[in-house]
Amino acid sequence: MNDTRRGRLICGTSLLSIAVALSALPAHAQDSDDNVVELAPIYVTGEKVVRDLKDTASSVEVITSEDLKEKAGKNDVSTAIAGTPNVIYTESVGAPIIRGQNTEGPHTGANAFFAGTMPRATINLDGHYLDYNEFYFGATSVWDVQSIEVFRGPQTTSQGANAIAGAIIVKTNDPTFTPEGAYQFELGNYNQKRASFMWSGPISDSVAVRFALDYAGRDTFIDYVGSTFVQNEIGQDFETINGRVKLLWQPAELSNLEVMLTYSRTDTTRPSSEGASEPYEDLESITTWMPGWHQVTDTVLLDANYDFDNGIVLHNQLQFSTQEIERRVGTPTMGDANIDRDSYSNETRLTFGLPQDTFSGVAGLYYAYITQDDWLNQGGISTFTDRKHNFGLYGELSWRFAERWTLTGGLRYQRDDIRRTGDVVASFANSDLDYDQSFDEVLPKISLAYEVSPDITLGGMVSKGYNPGGVSLDFVSSKEWEEFEAETVWNYELFTRASLLNDRLFLSGNLFYMDYKNAQHSITQSIGGVTYIHTINADRAEAYGLELSMDYRPTETLTLSAGAGLLHSEITEFSSATAYEGNEFARAPGRMLSLAASWDVNPRLNLGGQLRFVDGYYSDTANSAVYAIEDYTLVDLQASYQLRSGLEIYGFINNVFDERTPVMKQAARGDVVFTQASMTSPRMFGLGVRGTF
Repeated sequence: MNDTRRGRLICGTSLLSIAVALSALPAHAQDSDDNVVELAPIYVTGEKVVRDLKDTASSVEVITSEDLKEKAGKNDVSTAIAGTPNVIYTESVGAPIIRGQNTEGPHTGANAFFAGTMPRATINLDGHYLDYNEFYFGATSVWDVQSIEVFRGPQTTSQGANAIAGAIIVKTNDPTFTPEGAYQFELGNYNQKRASFMWSGPISDSVAVRFALDYAGRDTFIDYVGSTFVQNEIGQDFETINGRVKLLWQPAELSNLEVMLTYSRTDTTRPSSEGASEPYEDLESITTWMPGWHQVTDTVLLDANYDFDNGIVLHNQLQFSTQEIERRVGTPTMGDANIDRDSYSNETRLTFGLPQDTFSGVAGLYYAYITQDDWLNQGGISTFTDRKHNFGLYGELSWRFAERWTLTGGLRYQRDDIRRTGDVVASFANSDLDYDQSFDEVLPKISLAYEVSPDITLGGMVSKGYNPGGVSLDFVSSKEWEEFEAETVWNYELFTRASLLNDRLFLSGNLFYMDYKNAQHSITQSIGGVTYIHTINADRAEAYGLELSMDYRPTETLTLSAGAGLLHSEITEFSSATAYEGNEFARAPGRMLSLAASWDVNPRLNLGGQLRFVDGYYSDTANSAVYAIEDYTLVDLQASYQLRSGLEIYGFINNVFDERTPVMKQAARGDVVFTQASMTSPRMFGLGVRGTF
């Protein structure tokens, strides 16, 4: 037996051996009602109103705090949502691909510096919309998180601009007036390490506080073996510190009022990517440099809610965040950069009625002002300044016009004012940048739902998505600044929700068709060993497919889940680049499948695992054969054992069979010409302890 097969056998059986041994230990007495076997209800908040998942038309996956507990070794949003149908991350550093849409937007690499950023999706953390660099290079912690909602398809009606592909809504836990605490410590290979702490409780009769702190880090799994490799001062390893404090005020004299102040800080260090040269499975790179990123973000949120006791609730959120970013290459003139960013926003919304009422809905007003200053040293010093104003006026009304029928209509007016100026090195552009444009869009959404029975709902939905236009630099041919138009999409969906077998089985399905106009796509260019992206509009494009999910609890001790995604994408008309007509979207796998199980072997021992299959796809819009990705399958396993009440140990093996396969290919960074492949993370394992007090 060769070493590879022996390693797979050892890893595949080690966790089982531990499980068998632990299962033989005496079980801790635990009261349970064997007659109650059902799935807990799940509620969705990402559409600005609270809905039961079974009443939600949008295609959404909800990951609860209990789900997160069973995802050992997955410490951030990107790893926690792995397996979501039609959602993938193609790099260990980067943004998700949702229904074939690269959510970092059309601007990547150098063009993101020169022309600014245009995300296609948003990660909303407690109301704070993460900016591009938080979105792409950040590490949104899942410690002390209540839920993660992953929306597929345009969410611009509720979330505004930069949500044409979807939205990820992260809700952390609020302070409690009952004292509670939790902690976690974890170690693993590749120098994996994690330490987490949380405490919540009252500091007076009307004020409660919650502290949460999470540290996670690991070494890169890429070895840089090139003789000319230049190390930068930030390095290639991963390290993230997330801290958060929440203060909750519930005055006795104003029992309908609730005010919460949140302060959070994220300090993140990571490389631009983890890319290997051939042979890819050796996880080595011959590149001359790999940039490192260090970013610090401070955020303050002030939330106020007032309940009028008549079904009407007024909510206001004021937000301020500031960010400092450093990018270091090792050779300063090859792209060292500094970014300073401030954002201010205020959202006011009024919700009324309950889902079972004849009328219910929400009306809101959102405003944001963003300032950003960029400094870039690439072949000389270039500086840029961003000033953005975002305004949104939105509303949604649900009408239960018959016992089993509900009609929901939504509308948003969105205005985005974008101004970007820059003093640019003459070798890159023929002129400095002076871009100033405004975009207005009316974004409707309508859905019709029919309750076939109290447990089964069928319906349809039509919605419009939008992303503003911008400017792109043609690095290769003209060296001119070229504007591109806003992109829009009409999204048509049929959906079903079914709660069966006395609420032990929940099924969800969305069949969709998306019709894009002026779709923003990236054309790859290369100069001096550096790859540049040029953004232009494709006249028409389309995507259609299916998302299915299942949660099944056949017994009190066993929970099964499955998800499947089908996707067809095509650029149907591209007058400015006809060679791309008929091509698939970049990084848009046609099939995805996930299977997961969680088994309480006894009251102390839990075993779980997940299998994920991803079909092959192209890394680029050109559908280059050299950048094609083959299908791959990954398996993760985890086990936990309760030593006593409030204390347990756990272990995990992610990528059990050490499947080392490319997930994206592109021209390499640095002066050495080769194809660089971003890789699946190799086999990673670890042990930890966690508890409550």
